[in-house]
Amino acid sequence: ARRRLRRAELLHRAPLLPGESPGPDRLVVLEGERPDAWWLPGTPPQLVVTTAALRRLRGRQLDAVLAHEKGHARARHDWLLHCSAALADGFPQVPVFAAFRDEMHRLVELAADDVASRRFGRLTTALALLELNEERGVFGPCPVSHGQVPQRVNRLLTDPDRLPASRRLRLTAAAALVPVVPVLVALAPGLRALG
Repeated sequence: ARRRLRRAELLHRAPLLPGESPGPDRLVVLEGERPDAWWLPGTPPQLVVTTAALRRLRGRQLDAVLAHEKGHARARHDWLLHCSAALADGFPQVPVFAAFRDEMHRLVELAADDVASRRFGRLTTALALLELNEERGVFGPCPVSHGQVPQRVNRLLTDPDRLPASRRLRLTAAAALVPVVPVLVALAPGLRALG
């Protein structure tokens, strides 16, 4: 019901032009003073961007934000969020489900950040996050909302942890030997019979 209401509101604010059909590649631009971009789940999913976001984001930063939102749509993160919210709302006396809902929200945002950063780079994606959230008060000594944005930006700006080269080499060698073990087990009785 909420999704239908949001789609109806979106159609009211940005009606289809004559001859235009709703599709997965349709980008809806709404007049707005606050820079924002989001995707509206459903069939087909809709990408929505405000004019303030278009003014603030340039080139690859805008592309990174759109890739982030398309990553949500392709991975169907709405299903994960709805299921985790249903558990938390259905069983409010079980605090694990509320923590699961919050963690699921964080994880889908990180996954979408990774989609954008693989295509447009970690720095570009981090800068786009900064541009979208700079005026919301999420950075500074007393962040007011969207408390995970600073952690997401820090995560994008720090180098990913990698295993040392010696450990990677040992893991590769062990993985290469794994297919040999069943062959040796199968041939062992035959080799004993010959020997």
